[in-house]
Amino acid sequence: MRLLLVHPHFPYLGKDLFPLGLGYLAASVEDIAEVGVIDESVERVTPERLRDFNPDVVGITATTPSFARAREIASLVRRTLPEAVIIMGGTHATFRPEEALAEGADVVVRGEGEETLREILLGRELKKIKGISYIEDGEVVHNPERELIQNLDALPFPAWHYFPLHAYRIMSLVSARGCVYRCAYCSAAQFWKRRVRFRSPRNVVEEVERLYNLGFKRLRFMDSTFTLDKKRALEICSLIEELGFHDLSWSCETRADHLDEELLEALKSAGCDLICLGVDSGAQEVLDACRRGMTVEHVRKAILMAKQKGIKVRAYITFGFPGETAASVRATVKLLEETKPEQILLSLATAYPGTELEKGRSIDVHENWVKKFHGHGLGAKLYFPETLSRKEYTRLGDYIYSEIRRINREVRRAAAS
Repeated sequence: MRLLLVHPHFPYLGKDLFPLGLGYLAASVEDIAEVGVIDESVERVTPERLRDFNPDVVGITATTPSFARAREIASLVRRTLPEAVIIMGGTHATFRPEEALAEGADVVVRGEGEETLREILLGRELKKIKGISYIEDGEVVHNPERELIQNLDALPFPAWHYFPLHAYRIMSLVSARGCVYRCAYCSAAQFWKRRVRFRSPRNVVEEVERLYNLGFKRLRFMDSTFTLDKKRALEICSLIEELGFHDLSWSCETRADHLDEELLEALKSAGCDLICLGVDSGAQEVLDACRRGMTVEHVRKAILMAKQKGIKVRAYITFGFPGETAASVRATVKLLEETKPEQILLSLATAYPGTELEKGRSIDVHENWVKKFHGHGLGAKLYFPETLSRKEYTRLGDYIYSEIRRINREVRRAAAS
């Protein structure tokens, strides 16, 4: 059995490009299949590449921004290798299985994929495999959901050996899977069934050590909220510090209401030099409308505390959430002026599949206008808040874009002086 796993290309400005999900999938089946991987952030899928490997099964992962390319790859596989079985997975396929099947997939893996993919490759009858969708007698069949993997420590580490590691400047890893929050713009809680499963601190730090020995001196934890469990986060930091890798640095993503001085000191001591925070807005009414469950003051204090401890902050801001007004945009700019995060990334509110924003209005804007924002806004409809007119939407979008560019320039100049 020959399996080719593909990570489709999509526009992304970050340097943390390693497709972690494919790494886990490859590791979970390499004992039963000859595995090949194409990560399109490094190389493109071509007919020649497909023929050279000649896979029996092609697995394509797809987020919403990458789904258009996933569809092209499926078509290319079908033309080049008509006998190959095409499997699609990832967040977009999970929430839009009918669309994935209509665009060329023979089977859709919904949700967590390691055990499901393994059963498919072992040849189990499709009707007996939980967590998949497929077409039978012209009808779409959705099998029952698969239970989440209970013990994440039992999973092998990602199969890094299938990837051109020299191509990745930063290596990604996760210490947990899932999210307990219900933010209106995010599908993570629904994808992971509103649960969080934690790897043990020692298992996490063993992976850190292996990555360091592979030559990676820069890591990024991709957890939704790295410090969700404070005691566990402190233990991970302590164990990383014990490794004694003084040239190791790393970043993590968390929530402002899950940071305090003790955590920040531990993060700094363990080599964390960047915290990525979902700030979203400087207006409490917008945070409340998005069900963020925290306050603007949480955000203000977290940014200032982190900077005081010598940890940089990347603030993710989104324009156009429910409740957005001219006043809320000014409040966001004011918060950023007061706190001066080291980097601010601005996105557009996007109604991704599986999110509450899907139920709201949408707006069509010229793609060149959308492209100047950071990443989001591609592949799905832009959310259009009830509180704005079309003219106000684009005017305020331009305003916050220019203000954030100005603040970013000022912060960079101050850091260089």
